[in-house]
Amino acid sequence: MKAVFLFLLLPFFCLAQDMHFSQGTNFSMLINPAFQGMYDGKTKANVSIRNQNIAVPNTAFIGVYNTIGASIETKIFEELSDQNSWSIGFMALQDYAGTGTLATTQAVVSASYSLSLDRYGRSFLSVGGQLGIVSRRIFSGDLLFESQVREFEFDPRLPNLEPYLDGGARVTPTLNLGVAYQQSLSEASILLLGFSLYNVTKPDDFFLTNSTSNIYSRMNLSGGVMFELDESSKLYPSVIYMKQGPFSQINAGISYTKELNEDLSLLGGLRTRIEDAYILAFGLKYQKWTTTMSYDITTSSLNNANKSFGAIELNVNYIIGEKKSGYGKDKMYCPSY
Repeated sequence: MKAVFLFLLLPFFCLAQDMHFSQGTNFSMLINPAFQGMYDGKTKANVSIRNQNIAVPNTAFIGVYNTIGASIETKIFEELSDQNSWSIGFMALQDYAGTGTLATTQAVVSASYSLSLDRYGRSFLSVGGQLGIVSRRIFSGDLLFESQVREFEFDPRLPNLEPYLDGGARVTPTLNLGVAYQQSLSEASILLLGFSLYNVTKPDDFFLTNSTSNIYSRMNLSGGVMFELDESSKLYPSVIYMKQGPFSQINAGISYTKELNEDLSLLGGLRTRIEDAYILAFGLKYQKWTTTMSYDITTSSLNNANKSFGAIELNVNYIIGEKKSGYGKDKMYCPSY
């Protein structure tokens, strides 16, 4: 039984992966630090809540995996930067896995710079970086051990006799870097390409005493095109490729925005994590508020456990202030595709 327990936790110990959202591009600071500052306004505040595998029984939470993220970013030196732009930001993430047994907290500060490659603001090269800490902890009191079973009954008062299991929280630094390129293809279309590398320093992943395992670096490749169909509607096909250690993921799809009037717009989209899930999304944009809800339909073998109920995710962001006017006033491709 002890061997089975260690086998089940092996992916957490040795093959640790980063937190993620199905609406990854709506929480763009988790995809590419260079995407920071790509929005129509002065400051943007963003919150995402993800509840995964809600059909799997769980006593501590509704759903086996729960992730909460919040970020804020603002543009600086606008009066000095002409077509170029600077931005700074902060991102915090909290993740609970397996009835809350594994807890991960991450906090980073970030900065980005976007350089105009021509005088008309039709192409831009952006670079960004994030520096922060990651804290991880296993709450061993939530786990069941062979030594705590007496006469076919579990007794939590008995010691777990696991001297190598480290139940304390460990904190380690992390560094993320990214670059992005934007190009206006025509008066009605803009191309966005990005490359980023997270966990550049390969932070330590402590769970067992004297453990030497590390969190894998995560590479992200992303690309998309914004098509302006007419004055009130836009189409956003896009793809994100992630690779972390031996694991990889492709998130591809298309989103559509329809402006009903000056204050209200409808948003919808269909995406897929190939060989894993389909993602349905619907949202509303009202003045400076945008709210999007998505639902994952599991298509992998995991549907045997969760009955195809994958995850529910809510994203809310709010824009404060207006961006400065200039030649490149409409240059930015906001990566919320």
